[in-house]
Amino acid sequence: MNKLLLTVGLSLCSWVLTHAQEITTNNILVKQDGKTIVIDQKTQDITLKPARFSIEFLNKPYDDKKNLFYAAKAVLTDNSQFVNEYESMSFDDIEFFSPGTGFAASFDQNKVFPNLSEEGHQYLYYASNSDHRINKIGKKNEWDIYQWNLDGVTIDEDEIPWSQYRIGELYIYFVVDQNLNNTIDPNEHHLIRITFKK
Repeated sequence: MNKLLLTVGLSLCSWVLTHAQEITTNNILVKQDGKTIVIDQKTQDITLKPARFSIEFLNKPYDDKKNLFYAAKAVLTDNSQFVNEYESMSFDDIEFFSPGTGFAASFDQNKVFPNLSEEGHQYLYYASNSDHRINKIGKKNEWDIYQWNLDGVTIDEDEIPWSQYRIGELYIYFVVDQNLNNTIDPNEHHLIRITFKK
């Protein structure tokens, strides 16, 4: 009887851990070295090693011919005063998300060093295998699963890997406009406050 209870208990724990880490339209995942952190709060503090990590999220393919501009937007800053206060606002009314402020970064699957700046944002889309700034890694129902790898940041045109990032903290404001209404809805945004382990 005890063995049966132990088996059932372990199976239940395994099921809870597996399903608790599933990606949904209400969360994003941060992954590093085989570990997953579920970002399901509007503002969430996490600790990472100073090494490559990835952000995974659900969205749909970018299709400019059909005017379906599915893309994630991310602001990376070292400003500890940055707060998550943009819910219900239009992208056009937010200085760093307004048209023309997206950084035109080329996609290198091997190394990604986005700009550290509150003057603009990373515009992250996937249109096809030859036109993308993120990786498509799977599907979940009607959504695609995308992955954005981060190896460090670009500061004053210098690529700084996380191992040499001396600030110690990083703030990523990550938004996915899932319904294309050009507005930051309650389930579409997360501020991730990252502390890098020494």
